[in-house]
Amino acid sequence: MTVHLAILRAAALLVPRAERADWLAEWKSELWYVLGARPREATGFCLGAFPDAFWLRRNSARLDARRMFHLESPLQCVIVLAVLAGASFLSTRHMMKEIRILPHLLVILMSLLVLPVVTSLDFGEYPANNRPLSWPGRRWMFFATKVALLLTTVFCGAITLVTIGAPILAGYVFAFRWALMDQRRRCPVCLHLLTSPIRIGEPSHTFLAWYGTELICAKGHGVLQVPEIATSCYRTQRWNSLF
Repeated sequence: MTVHLAILRAAALLVPRAERADWLAEWKSELWYVLGARPREATGFCLGAFPDAFWLRRNSARLDARRMFHLESPLQCVIVLAVLAGASFLSTRHMMKEIRILPHLLVILMSLLVLPVVTSLDFGEYPANNRPLSWPGRRWMFFATKVALLLTTVFCGAITLVTIGAPILAGYVFAFRWALMDQRRRCPVCLHLLTSPIRIGEPSHTFLAWYGTELICAKGHGVLQVPEIATSCYRTQRWNSLF
């Protein structure tokens, strides 16, 4: 028992501090059940706490980082990106007359060809006949605004570095990838970042049950189900409205 608790406490160090106590208490209670029902599997059960703790830290860090930079609401996100783009433009405006646009357009085209390799281009499944989503153009305007501001920032950064090549290509790829990932993690109704990621199910139950992550809109608009493994039933993330 002491060894098993030591393993769980070691895994708990990976969990964000705010969630560590609750996470450890939950795993301890499950350990008591495993020790009583299947004691030979207790060590393997405890070792499974490490991937769970790592997953929790990874997903919590992504959302916390965005909130740290005030990107939670769509207006805050646009303002922060606009400030970055504006500062980049002002720092390079005196060099604009010497810049050739065509090489940058070619690099942007190359980045679009590379993009499917580093991230999915699928935005997910959203109900077409749902009343709150009757104006999907609002989502696309928000996405287009983010992309335009990010590309402006990368473009001005390329001017500052006075180079066209792999580093700038990586910058454009990162800009597109970030915009896509950010869009997929927002409520399609209010465009705020979704919160409280919770993992549902287990890999061994994928064939007959749901396995993945659920995120909820803090304003109560709905729940986003993101499959951990793509299946015929859950090929991509799916939005479920709560009203």
